[in-house]
Amino acid sequence: MSVGTGVSVVIAVIGAGAMGAALGMHVAGPNPGTVLLATEWDGAVVEAWRNGGLHPALGLAHPLLPCRPVGEWDDDLGRADMVIVAVSTEGLAGVLADALPRVRGDPLWVIATKGWQADTLESPSQLAAGLLGGHDRVVSVGGPGLAPEVAVGAPTVLVCAGTDGAATARVGQVLRGPALSTVVTDDVVGVETCSAYKNVVAVAVGMCEGFSDRLIERASVHAFANARAAVFALGLLDMVRLAEHLGGRAETVLGLAGSGDLYVTCLGGRNGRFGRLLGEGQTPEQARKMIGSTVEGIANCASALALASRVSIELPTARAVELALDEKLADHGGADEVMRLFVNGLAASTSVLKR
Repeated sequence: MSVGTGVSVVIAVIGAGAMGAALGMHVAGPNPGTVLLATEWDGAVVEAWRNGGLHPALGLAHPLLPCRPVGEWDDDLGRADMVIVAVSTEGLAGVLADALPRVRGDPLWVIATKGWQADTLESPSQLAAGLLGGHDRVVSVGGPGLAPEVAVGAPTVLVCAGTDGAATARVGQVLRGPALSTVVTDDVVGVETCSAYKNVVAVAVGMCEGFSDRLIERASVHAFANARAAVFALGLLDMVRLAEHLGGRAETVLGLAGSGDLYVTCLGGRNGRFGRLLGEGQTPEQARKMIGSTVEGIANCASALALASRVSIELPTARAVELALDEKLADHGGADEVMRLFVNGLAASTSVLKR
């Protein structure tokens, strides 16, 4: 494989959802060997591609990007120099186990999945490294990268994190484009912690906005903007605490992978919308049905609290989201209890900044 010398790279993207398709569309131009490998959950994408239709989630056509259904992966994986994996956390183990026997050579593995395994609490790169026999060929991708913007070439900066400097740099070079920049880091733990926990914080921030609709006598036209800003800050402090206790660095949380990704997720993501519905008084099941797709913050919250327990720390934002998921927001008292968790959490978190 040659990167940065004008020689294209053969890339297989596993996962035909919004992010997988967006990354595939992005790299397909300079790398015409790129192919999108659909999983068993991507039948609608395969059908749309065969009929010349638009991607169901992105609303865009991808004529330069062939789409293969499950069962037709062998040839493409066998010749791939790089495998990009963009599937749900729940599907990651099965997809990797299915793909590995079909791979030939020693490709780079780029993991765009975000979130810990529910049973083992492994991060995506830890799971991949365990199956591959080491971390050297595994690079995680994080940072503020909404799939529709990546797909259409809107200005974007992504973070590539890996333990092998050369491999990480190569991935950064392949992903770089006219409107997409990349930065590289060896703080894999920090990047993966941010990628998962930002979903929890986005739910919490969204809950504050939902409270403003329900507790209208206390709301202003700014929809609890003060509370949302405070919870955003508390979420960053929680993220610093969790990342550092797991072996990551605070500066990663304060950069693109943490504050940047959290900002864009709060602005326009499923997790923020889900939080708003909870704050308005919807049950978690009602809110999930209204969203109509996976809300990563639900599973991320449970895993984050389990990890926090393992390293003996508290995460007030996750505790507040847990309270909402347990349907403790049926009346104003429940909302007040959540706000008390936020306020007390902010007071206790000042020690994080005293170093």
